[in-house]
Amino acid sequence: MQQYEALIENLKPLQKSVKDGAAATVSAQKKIAKDVETGNLTEAKKLISGLKETASQLIHQTEALEEELNRFDVQDYFISGDFTQQLLKACADRGIDVKGEKGVYEMFPYKIRVVGDDERPGEVWMDRKKVQSCRPAFVADTVKKGQEKLFAAKFDASVFVSELAEAYEVFCVRNGLRIGSAQSLTKIYKALVPMARSRKEYDMQAFALDLSRTYAEGPDAWVSKTTGKRYKFGTGREGSGIRVLSSTGVEAYITTFSLVNAEE
Repeated sequence: MQQYEALIENLKPLQKSVKDGAAATVSAQKKIAKDVETGNLTEAKKLISGLKETASQLIHQTEALEEELNRFDVQDYFISGDFTQQLLKACADRGIDVKGEKGVYEMFPYKIRVVGDDERPGEVWMDRKKVQSCRPAFVADTVKKGQEKLFAAKFDASVFVSELAEAYEVFCVRNGLRIGSAQSLTKIYKALVPMARSRKEYDMQAFALDLSRTYAEGPDAWVSKTTGKRYKFGTGREGSGIRVLSSTGVEAYITTFSLVNAEE
């Protein structure tokens, strides 16, 4: 099994050699420039002789670094499943909730896809964005930081409920349904974001995140800011409705949205 963290450890001494060689080259170049400026050509020639030796060593060190990098078979790393196995371990170490299998995972609110086939091995996608990394720990850190940033962002649940309520009532009227009846959130989402191109900007994952933050605030927050009407969410068992996850890891499957009747 290939281990990316083992590769990093193997590369450390080589990277240090290249760094030191590059630093020595820059230092010598500056001294030569100074000697030329002051007219000390004798010293400049001596430094050039040493610089040639340093440059030769730097090339050798760089080639050694390249050889070690080439030894790591990225294609096999993904196709064999080593990358995925180490990614899931890195996620577990960071407390990231993971659902899914066979290269397609939900790390709420993100969809992570690991391409490990023969055509495009070595690709990791986070929603619609390609993550330029084949280091599992880096991908896991990217997900974790993204989650923390999203949950820490300012959010007004009452504004979201107001918009959701408006879409709910539009959906009910258009379909001849009683306002107050429980309706599917996936259908209300389509009424909220009717145009397909708009759903690319505000997709179901983003919708699930807003639902998650609203649901976590509890019934007191489920009131329309514009009408004052109170609403409620219906929940179901695993696999039904829209899966949401709070910042503390509490999972729920929200299925419906409806107006709370006056007598309730």
